[in-house]
Amino acid sequence: MACGEPATPLDAARADAAADASSPIDAGASPDDAGPATSLGDLPVDAWSYVPIAGAVCGNGSPMAVGVNPHAGATELLVVMMGGGACWDAQTCFVMNTATHVHEDYTRAIFDVERGGFSMATGWDDRAAPLNPFREASIVFVPYCTGDLHAGDAVQDYPGAPSGQRVHHRGAVNTQRILDAVRGAWPAFARVRVIGFSAGGYGTQLNWGRFADAWPAAELALLADSAPLLQPSTAQYATWRAAWNMETPTDCTDCASTFSAYDDYFDARYPASRLGLMATTHDSVITAFWGIADISPLYGPLLATLDDNDTTRYFVVESDHHVILGEAATLRSADGTLLFDWLLGWLENDRARFHDTAP
Repeated sequence: MACGEPATPLDAARADAAADASSPIDAGASPDDAGPATSLGDLPVDAWSYVPIAGAVCGNGSPMAVGVNPHAGATELLVVMMGGGACWDAQTCFVMNTATHVHEDYTRAIFDVERGGFSMATGWDDRAAPLNPFREASIVFVPYCTGDLHAGDAVQDYPGAPSGQRVHHRGAVNTQRILDAVRGAWPAFARVRVIGFSAGGYGTQLNWGRFADAWPAAELALLADSAPLLQPSTAQYATWRAAWNMETPTDCTDCASTFSAYDDYFDARYPASRLGLMATTHDSVITAFWGIADISPLYGPLLATLDDNDTTRYFVVESDHHVILGEAATLRSADGTLLFDWLLGWLENDRARFHDTAP
């Protein structure tokens, strides 16, 4: 669930473009301040602003802000959800530090580094690049600092944690407040694209319903890189759910016991949307978090579930790599499909290219 720096050939010619603009809005609030009421409608266009979201917090309780890059007259929204591990007790959160930014303030400086690296690698926010499919989209960059796959609603005083340090697993609540703020500024989009990496890919799937409900008339397409909903052990899954108070749709009867049931549920509920899953059979990071020697047998049940879903397509390859968007120009599946072509199929809803492929 760690997050690398993905790269894509969508605009290799402009990959050296530096992300630039400083913002007149910054998260200067103290850790005890939930941030000011958020209004995004007056932000400068085609530039990055770093905006506190009222009531959203990071793992240490400090205010959370998001990057926003609006485009005048945009009919498309791109949301990028970052990753960075997960944690669920004092050992993982404070000793092993298996989740990024959980016990520190997520500052403008950290945002500039993470977003800047992503921008340099992909050109995704380069408005001048003709090959960039998001050049006329408004863009929201969602940092990750809650250690809960963007899916929790809990505040934990973990036994054994350093004195006075608690963890705010508020990823689900944060996501809703971010969407409320964005929708308040821009209530209508023709298209909404959500791309998540690692823990952000899990957040993309687990918050599928939030995105669909925020803009119900929009064409919604979600992409999850290195975030397969493989079934953990019963004890591990129960631990995660309890630690994070992991949000579950009230009518998803199987979600409490089966991780892949989330995709199954949202596929049935939002048939006009689509989800693309990119994954590797021996992903070294997922293997470590699942705590078993070989995760590949877990793909059978997951893919069987996804095979029955009309809106979900997967690209699964034999590899131990984690976060594979950067390999889009060279990585091929067992049937010869180039990841770049599959991604274009996802983007354009071309079902001839956007199809299931696995070893």
